[in-house]
Amino acid sequence: MHGLPDGFGERLAALCAVDAQTGDHAGLVRSADLLAGWATDDGLAVEVRATPEGPLVIASTRGAGADRTLLIGHHDVVYPAGTAAARPLAARDGRVLGPGVADMRGGLLVGLAALAGLARDPQGPHGAAELWIVPDEEARSWAPACLDEWRGADRALCLECGRADGAIVTARKACTWLTLEAVGRDAHAGTERDEGRSALMALVREAVRIEDELHGGRPGVQATVTQLNGGSGMNTVPGHATASVDLRADTAADLAWVVAELGRFAAHDDIAVTRSDEPGFPPLDRDAALAEHTLALLAAVDAPAREQTAAGASDGSWSSSIGVPTVDGLGPIGGGDHGPDEWIDPASVAPRIEVVRRLAGGR
Repeated sequence: MHGLPDGFGERLAALCAVDAQTGDHAGLVRSADLLAGWATDDGLAVEVRATPEGPLVIASTRGAGADRTLLIGHHDVVYPAGTAAARPLAARDGRVLGPGVADMRGGLLVGLAALAGLARDPQGPHGAAELWIVPDEEARSWAPACLDEWRGADRALCLECGRADGAIVTARKACTWLTLEAVGRDAHAGTERDEGRSALMALVREAVRIEDELHGGRPGVQATVTQLNGGSGMNTVPGHATASVDLRADTAADLAWVVAELGRFAAHDDIAVTRSDEPGFPPLDRDAALAEHTLALLAAVDAPAREQTAAGASDGSWSSSIGVPTVDGLGPIGGGDHGPDEWIDPASVAPRIEVVRRLAGGR
């Protein structure tokens, strides 16, 4: 495709032709096989590790240096079976569109191409450069199983897509997703309405509190009720209901605050309200030295040299949480993640490969 490096478009089309929704083991095996095969062709050392969530792919190369760089990505996508056939890779209006092209198949191929460049210079100044491709990022709210193996690295480069305006991501909010459950009492809505206790209405009242009081309760705190379900029939007072809540904050302390405040439920007559307690993602803390170096490299290759804090989560948050300096958004510039018009800018691919190569090369 016009604007993409030689061979990149063919690989991207092949990868986007595979349905690999989180939990689809057969699809994940197919995408892992493609990535491992290309990494081998590029002269990289390859390990494919079976995990309960699907295959973990590790591609690596080593130069003469002593440093260690992690490249972090995931090969699961959000799209169900049939999406790849319905929406094959296509070029339109200067963009490349396809399922997972930005989140994050384009980024995985940027990482492979950067490591291939290093592998062609085995006596170069870089040390160990490792691309870790996990199978479960899209549906996980806890640390990747391989997190301990990332400890001690000198830097981590997360290959989620660049922002639509070209910005990289140098910080991310902490976030979690909780479930609320209310248990009241079913009753006939006509003849025994007052004998019932509406769990649904209890959660409606809690939802209003969450949106009105907790959202914005501290600077940077976001609290959003995303699902509300209850009831067993059109003529029955609903004795059971659930709600889902998306919580985000600039710091781990602020996330802990909003989780605690959410659990301070009002009194609801004979209705019990409880909250789940998923840990969620930690923040990605901006590392000034790595951020400024990355921006300088982008400027050196005539790419946009911008940064932003993102509200979305990624495994770059986990590498940051164990003290590894991390920068994110190093995949191709793109947008529309998880939607029907997901896209990347083909002209951004070559500069991103070069910047990732230089960062992983310790330059």
